[in-house]
Amino acid sequence: MVTGKKTAQSLSDSQWFGIERYYAAFKGMAHDTFTQSILGLIKEEYMKTLEDHVYVLTEKGEEVLEYENDRLSYLKHLNGLKYASIETSCWQVITLYVQALSNSLYGHFNYSPVVRDYSVIGKVKSIFPKSESERKTHAEKLYREVSRILLEHEPKSADLFVKKLSGYHRIGSTFEQLSRVEDLSQEETILRFRAVLHALINKIVYEKKNFPMLHSLIGSYTEAPALTNSASLTFKMLKNHKSIEEIMNVRNLKMSTLEDHLVEIAREVPDFSLIPYIDEQEVLKLKHFYSKTNETKLRPFKDAFPHLSYFQIRLVLAKEGGKHATGSSA
Repeated sequence: MVTGKKTAQSLSDSQWFGIERYYAAFKGMAHDTFTQSILGLIKEEYMKTLEDHVYVLTEKGEEVLEYENDRLSYLKHLNGLKYASIETSCWQVITLYVQALSNSLYGHFNYSPVVRDYSVIGKVKSIFPKSESERKTHAEKLYREVSRILLEHEPKSADLFVKKLSGYHRIGSTFEQLSRVEDLSQEETILRFRAVLHALINKIVYEKKNFPMLHSLIGSYTEAPALTNSASLTFKMLKNHKSIEEIMNVRNLKMSTLEDHLVEIAREVPDFSLIPYIDEQEVLKLKHFYSKTNETKLRPFKDAFPHLSYFQIRLVLAKEGGKHATGSSA
C-alpha cells in the first residue's frame, strides 16, 4: 500500500484502515526497508507486536506522536489514493510551463528543458501563449493562483515547492539538495513537496473556477478516474456497451473480480449509475441506513438487508464513500 502498488487489495486496504492519504507515500521502498523500519521502532520501544505482522504504538510511541503532531501537520494535505497516479504528470507540466514562461519573458529561448517527455512537451506547447503580452498576463495569473495555494501551507513546505521549480537561469533543486539545505530527511522533504502538490491538484478538482490558469495546465489529468489497469479496461468495455457476461468471457474474469472492478468504478467515477445492478429504492434505503448509523462494516448492512448481496451493498457504500466499500464480500 505505501509503495503505491495499484491492486484491488491495496486499494481496499487503504480505505479499510482509513489511511488513504498514505497510499503510495513511499514509492519504490523495498519490503526489507519497511521491515527494518518497523523493527527499529520496536527496538526503540515506540511500537510493540500484538501478533504476527500486527503492531500497535506503545505509550512512549503515543507521546512522541503527540509531541510531533504540529510538525507533521503537513501530512493532512496528502491524498495518495486519489492523486499518486497523476502527480508526476501534473508536476511535469507545471514545472516545464513555468520554465518556458520564465525564459520567454526574459527573451531567452535557447535553454535545456527540465522535462524530456514528448507528451508533456506537446501539452505545454499546445497551451503556451503566443504573444508577449499574453505571456505576461499568464505569468501574473499563474503567480497569483500558486501564491494563494502556498499561503495555506507552512513556510517550510511552500519554500520546498518553489525551490523545485525551474526558471530563467535557474534549475530546480533536487530532493537530495533540498534535504541537505533544509536539514530534513529526504523522506520528509519528498512528503512535504508531495503534500503541497496534492493540495494544489485538489484545488483544481474542487475549485477549478477559482484557479483557471492551473486548471488549463493540469485539468485534463484530474478528470480521468483513478482506476487500476484492469478496472480501467472493464470501464472502457462498459462504455462500449459490452454486457457483464461479454466482459467476463472476453477477459476470462471471475464474477468476484468483475464485482471488485464495478465497486472500484462506482467509487472513482461520479456519474457511474448503480441502477443496472440495484433497484433505486434499495439504494435510497441503504443510504438512509448509512447516514443514520454511520456504520462502516458490511455485516450490519447484510443483517438489515438480507435480500441484497454483499456486492450491491458495497456498490452503494462505494458511492457514499464508506471506508469498507472496497472490501471483499466474504
